[in-house]
Amino acid sequence: MTVMEALALTSYEETCSGGLQRLRDRLRRGRAEALSRPPILTLSEWADEFAYLSPETSADAGKFVAFAYQNGMMDAVTDPSVRQISVMKSARVGYTKILDHIVGYFIHQDPSPVLVVQPRVEDAEDYSRTEVAPMLRDTPVLAEIAGDLKAKDSNQRILKRVFRNGSSVSFVGANSPGGFRRITARIIAFDEVDGYPAQGAGDEGDQIALGTKRSESFWNRKIILGSTPTIDGVSRIQKAWEESDQRRYFVPCPRCGHKQTLRWENLKWDKAEDGQHLPKTAHFRCEAKGCRIEEHDKPRMIDNGEWVAAKPSTGHAGFHIWAAYSLFPNAAWQYLAEEWLRVYRDPSQRKTFTNLVLGEPHQEAFEITDPEALRARCEPYNDETLPDDVRLITYGADTQNDRIEITFVAWGMDDEAWVAVHHVEIGDTSKIDVWDRFDAVISSRFKTESGRVLVAQAGCIDSAGHRSEMVYKFCRDRKRRRVYPIIGRGNANPKQPRQIWSKTPTRTKNSGDKPYTVGVDTAKDDLSSRLAILPQEDRPNPRAIHFPAEGLSGDYFEQLTAEHAVIKYVNKLPHRKWEPKTVGRRNEAWDCLVYALAARLSLPVKLRSQPATPKVPERATDEPEAPETEADRAEPVQITPPPRPVRQRPRWNMYR
Repeated sequence: MTVMEALALTSYEETCSGGLQRLRDRLRRGRAEALSRPPILTLSEWADEFAYLSPETSADAGKFVAFAYQNGMMDAVTDPSVRQISVMKSARVGYTKILDHIVGYFIHQDPSPVLVVQPRVEDAEDYSRTEVAPMLRDTPVLAEIAGDLKAKDSNQRILKRVFRNGSSVSFVGANSPGGFRRITARIIAFDEVDGYPAQGAGDEGDQIALGTKRSESFWNRKIILGSTPTIDGVSRIQKAWEESDQRRYFVPCPRCGHKQTLRWENLKWDKAEDGQHLPKTAHFRCEAKGCRIEEHDKPRMIDNGEWVAAKPSTGHAGFHIWAAYSLFPNAAWQYLAEEWLRVYRDPSQRKTFTNLVLGEPHQEAFEITDPEALRARCEPYNDETLPDDVRLITYGADTQNDRIEITFVAWGMDDEAWVAVHHVEIGDTSKIDVWDRFDAVISSRFKTESGRVLVAQAGCIDSAGHRSEMVYKFCRDRKRRRVYPIIGRGNANPKQPRQIWSKTPTRTKNSGDKPYTVGVDTAKDDLSSRLAILPQEDRPNPRAIHFPAEGLSGDYFEQLTAEHAVIKYVNKLPHRKWEPKTVGRRNEAWDCLVYALAARLSLPVKLRSQPATPKVPERATDEPEAPETEADRAEPVQITPPPRPVRQRPRWNMYR
């Protein structure tokens, strides 16, 4: 209260009649009120007293009630001995609400500049609109500070909100090169760091380093990292968590009281007499005495749990939490068991389960390094005795100056694959006659055991490096036959792998031709996991790859295992890429298999949930019949032809 305010509250008579002492008392009380601050609460106390859930972001709108494990994570933010917090988590554990409360706390209790970094600018805008704005509207203590969010106020923008008490919140996308400039913040919250572009924020460098640098002027700064992990050895949140004190949530067994963490390998369920899984019976087994822990025991266990660090504290608190601890209805143990039973046979879906349910990084791929192990798996078939399960054929070709190598692959249900033959066409690839012979090879017909005749439905030819113009001309004249020129590209961002097959081509700089891009690193990861599947006889083998006893060159399997995946650091960022094991080692067979997979993905045909064609029974009579022609026996898969290319009108050149 100022002197002028005090005088305004004091009548003229009171001042003139010697009420100066009363005026001094009022000034003293006003100064004390101005200097006093609301009581400083921990973040969990603040959330318990003030936080509300908005109907746009929660199924149970209203007063926020924390899960017990959330309190320990929130209180680390307001612990003066902790300078950094790293949370490696799964989905469905309520981490987004913790992030919301961090923003709300430092607006209301401890006014400070806050910076929230999302993977993309679009994510930052969406978080500001859908999470922060409803929280400012529906949390009474924040609504008083924020005022009318709909008013045309220059301080209330989507990517930066400034409040009347001096606090502010900025939102930045990790893919924005200039997003970190001109920002100073005490609280830096990095959300979903494993989704950040691996090459950094343009030319600016690593996003976490850039954001952390924005807080160097604050002695009491806080750095918060949270994310679902991705690839083992590449995951940023995994690295941060390993550098922390590594806290896990220990819960007591409701039967014997032994404190333990919930581990996936201890989640069990019963089986029926016929061997059918019963996920509704999902329960945990106590690791001490084998006690059966049921779903209805979970709330009491969580309420009585505690965070326990595995390493001494150095000011970096790390938390690992996964879906089994969550009290959300959709995280019941029954549903986790059902999810596992749906995906455990599919390596790609199993990766997603590991990341989003277990909250752990996954091992990217099994690498087959022994060529003899693959050679020993050869089966007694060839290009004229393919299994009747085969539905279509594609090929991949690699061009060299003196030869063209081609691998034909037959495909069945659920992407089961049979390598049909690997052919090498010798000759100078700058000569037309070599390409004429190659055209005859890719027009070859293949037979199944029952006599069906198949022809290749699509093929990819590498156009980078050797005879590019010859490849473009060859493919240009055969578009209707789905002969595609391709260019292989690695993963610029391992957190967001490049698609194996791009649906739209890209124009080259020096040519009007449009080659298609193939994500070779992604394809090699996929094929590596397929090669790790050991095919079983007399049963479907989804995604498995078979090899014939005939039709492969002597060094075919050496070429197939010529590369391995390595982790390299570029600008201190980890990149996983495939490289030759030794310089100069041949790998054409490996590349051809990659291109044949890309050709398969170019076809709009899904070979799933269809019964295999039974073998044609032997004829019951010896009566002579009219001989069948190859055209009569051919049963190619019906595929909608690609649309004819649209001729674009040339642009008018005003300088001509």
